[in-house]
Amino acid sequence: MRKKVYLDNTIEFLRGRVYLGAYDYTPQDTEDIVFFTVEDILFYNRFHLDFGPLHVGHLYRFAVIFHEILNDPENSGKAVVFYSSTSTRQRANSACMLCCYMLLVQGWTPHQVLQPLAQVDPPFMPFRDAGYSNADFEITIQDVVYGVWRAKERGLINLNTFQLEIYEKYERVENGDFNVLTPDFIAFASPEEDKHHRVGPASSKSHLNAPFRSVLKYFAEDNVQLVVRLNSHLYNKKHFEDMGIKHIDMIFEDGTCPDMSIVQNFIGAAETIIKQGGKIAVHCKAGLGRTGCLIGAHLIYTHGFTANECIAFLRFVRPGMVVGPQQHWLYLNQNSFREWKYTMKLSSEPSDVIGGLFPLVTLEEYKAQKKNKKSSKKLLDRDGDYTLDEHTVTPPDTIEKRHFHSNVAVPQNSPGQPRKGHNGTNTIENINKESRVKSFDNNNNNSDDESMQIDSSQSNAKRRGHTSTEDSEVLKQLLPKNKRVTSSGAGRRSASGAGVRKISGTVKR
Repeated sequence: MRKKVYLDNTIEFLRGRVYLGAYDYTPQDTEDIVFFTVEDILFYNRFHLDFGPLHVGHLYRFAVIFHEILNDPENSGKAVVFYSSTSTRQRANSACMLCCYMLLVQGWTPHQVLQPLAQVDPPFMPFRDAGYSNADFEITIQDVVYGVWRAKERGLINLNTFQLEIYEKYERVENGDFNVLTPDFIAFASPEEDKHHRVGPASSKSHLNAPFRSVLKYFAEDNVQLVVRLNSHLYNKKHFEDMGIKHIDMIFEDGTCPDMSIVQNFIGAAETIIKQGGKIAVHCKAGLGRTGCLIGAHLIYTHGFTANECIAFLRFVRPGMVVGPQQHWLYLNQNSFREWKYTMKLSSEPSDVIGGLFPLVTLEEYKAQKKNKKSSKKLLDRDGDYTLDEHTVTPPDTIEKRHFHSNVAVPQNSPGQPRKGHNGTNTIENINKESRVKSFDNNNNNSDDESMQIDSSQSNAKRRGHTSTEDSEVLKQLLPKNKRVTSSGAGRRSASGAGVRKISGTVKR
């Protein structure tokens, strides 16, 4: 058994071998102890007041450094202390990274890595979002540990197959600003091209900028079969469609949360593509907020993440994801997303709103669809001259006003959204101020956005619309005899107290 080491401001992870420390001075190595830090090597590239957690690329580099120290013959039998400054932010980042290392590399369980940190005084500072508003939603080291652990258990992350060079290359704005979040999803910032190229046929790609060309090349090689656009049109979708990649719009306002119908359509479309063996690439303006909402909902639906675990994991792979009120929205609706796995199914009928893919529908709707198909097949078999157009009663073509139900518990104001810049600095964009300046342009340039939303509302209205008494009698024959109601359930940098100063050439842009 290794000899226990007694040090001030030090937490023991592995007796006599691995320790975590925090000092306001630079400790010196001794005959029995080796000290090291990564504060002068690995930096978090913040948007505003966010400071962590450090991402998976940082963890990989940390693991390489740590292994070199542990495997050095001169350090055999010595205790290794990984330390940070006493800054609250640096303490939190260092503790979180060591926990994730023990989890992903050494195979520890969540309770094993969290036990040394329990009841530490002073406690570790929680992480916040990348938005401009006050931090009213916190992510703890525990959330990060369980989020990363669940992702590992579900096969969403594996350091043995992780490609650091690819990760660091494509996360940069000049190379496309995208991250492969899971084997099924890619999150990226919206490509852009000149206004006069955004409509009509995409006859040439010679005018496209380097980030756009990088995105197209990678998607073609990585079996991306669907691109989902959540923001207004900044490029011509034909560039993707000409490569055989399906492209659909699910647009909602920057800084806001999606309507549940959008979430159901997104999950259904994603499930359709995943079952075909393809990947889905999702983007909004920056590929952080709205993108995180929908991908996060799918992760909760599919893998059972809690909202906090989901947000923590997303930021571990792509820092800055899920912003402001979107955090509360994901938290409030997490139970619904999990329940959908058992109370909803993929529709048996394609939807034009999502490009012929299949949305999620309730079990009652699914059973009615199967009943209709079965009845139609029997009639076709009985009478070869039968046509659906001649014998199907169509409900009145009325457009019911679409209601967007916003939970009053979700904050409605979002003062700013995080943005990456080509100059290497992350910024916050005041969307409320810009909306007043750009309102006229949006009204003129986003007619396709509006038509998409109208088509969506018409589709939903036809599904929910009231039928006449005569029509109802006919439709009753198509419903199951024993209809069951399903319950919906309930560079370099210096550390400072205010954050981290970053110099170009070392970190994510």
